[in-house]
Amino acid sequence: MKKHAELQEKLDTDGKMTDIKKFEDNDHWVEIDLDLCIGVGECVKACPVDVYALVDGKVIADNIGSCTDCAACQGVCPTNAILRHSAW
Repeated sequence: MKKHAELQEKLDTDGKMTDIKKFEDNDHWVEIDLDLCIGVGECVKACPVDVYALVDGKVIADNIGSCTDCAACQGVCPTNAILRHSAW
């Protein structure tokens, strides 16, 4: 539990709190650092089951229940904004 709390309180290089958004259902979860997300949408393109969408220049994972744990999203993110996932 402590590690999760530390992740939620991750500080950026300026000492400010990062904006980490967690999307989850019963079997899957993903955390996206919205401060790191630059909205290029590589994860949206890579996901074979359309878990991700771009909204106002940021990625959301509102379809997390369809996730197959393939990890394609994390592998293509150029800023490593996808922090944690249930399968990794």
